[in-house]
Amino acid sequence: MKKLLIVLFIFSFSQLSFANERFIPLELFTGGEIRDDIDIKFTPADKVFGKKKRKKIVGPLDWRAPGSEEIIKVYKRTQKNREGRVKKTQYFTITNDGQCMGRVYDQRRSGTKYIKNGCKFPLGFWKKNETRTFSVTDKGRPRTVELKILQLGKKPTDCVKFNWKLFDAATGQKYGDNDYKFCKGRAMTDLKIRKIKTN
Repeated sequence: MKKLLIVLFIFSFSQLSFANERFIPLELFTGGEIRDDIDIKFTPADKVFGKKKRKKIVGPLDWRAPGSEEIIKVYKRTQKNREGRVKKTQYFTITNDGQCMGRVYDQRRSGTKYIKNGCKFPLGFWKKNETRTFSVTDKGRPRTVELKILQLGKKPTDCVKFNWKLFDAATGQKYGDNDYKFCKGRAMTDLKIRKIKTN
């Protein structure tokens, strides 16, 4: 009887540990068709999204950073202005051992920058309210990214809402604090940007 109770306790504990955990597929980020498996793959993407339909994501494409010999797979995401001209271009790839989709390139009016080990979207298995931090090099400067899951759901097809923060790795100064929401077949559906007070 004791052995049975111990087995039941261990089973219950393991169920509690994973009750709020789910797999977040790459296709939630791209707006592509979500598969039944739990593999993170570069699947085809060609999606116009956003409330004003000015954003688009395509890929995967082959890309090589300046000064590098390595060719990597990326998704190209663009955003147009009211006149229909592209005002922002970003390249994303799988980073942090499959835990994120991260930027490797970002070009806009403020300039062009290259990012190493970026993290902008959670991938793989995450739990509700879970927070993870990542070390990032942004335009040659050390940064820390913090992701926290705000809304998870249970199925791979459920929407995901999360908070993204960016800090200076040395001083801890906050540079970004945004909430993102991504949904099946729609890619990013909501973005809340908080204004950051600078010293």
